[in-house]
Amino acid sequence: MSSNANNTWRYLGLWALAVAFALSGLALVERQSLVRELSTKSATLHRLASQRADQHDAHLTSLSAIFIAGGSARQDLLLDVATTIMRFYPRISSVNVIPFSPSDPVIQTLPGLASEDAALVVQMARGSTGALQVQQMPAMPNHYMVIKRTPNTDAAQHALALVIDARALLATDDPFWQEPSVSLRLLTPDGQTTLVGELPHGEAGFSKQLGSQSQPFIFETALSIRLADILPPGKVLTAVLLVSALFFVSVLGLKQRARTKDAESRATLSAQETRLAHASRVNAMGEMASGMAHELAQPLTAILSQAQAGRHLVRRGDVNRLGTVLDDTIAQAQRAADILDRLRRWSKPNRAPSKPCALHDAAESVKRLLALEAKSCDATITLSLQEAPLFIDADPVELEQVVFNLVRNALDASQGAQITIRTAVNGGLAILDVTDTGPGVPDEIKLRIFEPFVTGKTDGTGLGLALCQRLVEEMGGDIALIDDTAETTFRLTLPLSAKTMSP
Repeated sequence: MSSNANNTWRYLGLWALAVAFALSGLALVERQSLVRELSTKSATLHRLASQRADQHDAHLTSLSAIFIAGGSARQDLLLDVATTIMRFYPRISSVNVIPFSPSDPVIQTLPGLASEDAALVVQMARGSTGALQVQQMPAMPNHYMVIKRTPNTDAAQHALALVIDARALLATDDPFWQEPSVSLRLLTPDGQTTLVGELPHGEAGFSKQLGSQSQPFIFETALSIRLADILPPGKVLTAVLLVSALFFVSVLGLKQRARTKDAESRATLSAQETRLAHASRVNAMGEMASGMAHELAQPLTAILSQAQAGRHLVRRGDVNRLGTVLDDTIAQAQRAADILDRLRRWSKPNRAPSKPCALHDAAESVKRLLALEAKSCDATITLSLQEAPLFIDADPVELEQVVFNLVRNALDASQGAQITIRTAVNGGLAILDVTDTGPGVPDEIKLRIFEPFVTGKTDGTGLGLALCQRLVEEMGGDIALIDDTAETTFRLTLPLSAKTMSP
């Protein structure tokens, strides 16, 4: 139950992480989209404002030509043209002709200029070298003047000024600029004074001078991006649903893959266990055959000797029939000896060529193979392996079989045993200890524990440890019962392979 709850929380955490990642990506994409839109819209409005500013130059040129042609006497012509221009270009608030001499008449449309603004116009026109002059109007916020001397020579006696509404210069029907998150402003060419508008925190997303030689104002725009702008509710819902669906499909796929992998692992472990069991049975048969041969060799040898002696005695007499019987006995005894010898040779394991194999892999494999059996008897198998891998020259199956038999004996020794597989290095030798907290080996069999048919189990064959000893000896190592420890300890001592000992 606890494991299922942990898995549920783990999956919820992964889902939340996936949703957060998707929403972060959505926010980034939306922000980039907003920034691109700001750049595109700003460039469009910049071109429009630049064209409008250039039109002021043309209006001044036309008005100056009309004034020069009619003079003060025909100011009606100038005012008619000025009224028409202001009707079609409402950003032009007024048209003004200010004479340098106070005695000459002023020509201007309503609302005209204040006296201080008129004096400033004359001052700037007198100081002009021919280029148009631009000046912010102190008395009228968000307005500025474009000033031209007329005629445009050093002999000029009048100043021509257009009063421009800077807000109307930037006016547009595009709803993008009506959004509360969008802001813009127009600065004087030196960037020190704001004509119109305001940016939050003074940060501009777009900044460029107008493409007008006479009015090179700095046009700036900015976008205050809110959470709702980069995470629109509709798109957020779509992203969450899509991520959830993909996550659900991925989890199902991973679970199916895990089940398949688990089945493959179980099949592999089962095959390993079957192989070890088969090897154990074959080697046990070999040990049994060797034991039987050892036990039967002496009586057979005695029969052979007695038969030979009997035949000798018969030859001293004249008992031909007894001699034939004894000849048959000798032949059968020899035949039995030959059969047992062949059985001994056949039962000896046909060892595979040795190769470097990992001692730690054998220990870990045995722990996996006996995990279920250990759990069934409330035992625990703990690995305490040296950090560096240890390699020995042996057959991997035989090495696993030795460790398997030692751990299996420890499991059989008592219920709830605490078993530890520990490795170490001593010079050029690998040390593997299998210790358990069981009752230990009975004193009466300690010295003969590795002999065939000697066992402390009521149903044991007494061949397991004998087989382990022979396999370890064939690996060039040694196996021993350590008698001076608090726990029952069997120790394998095996020469390290050149793979481990090489630098």
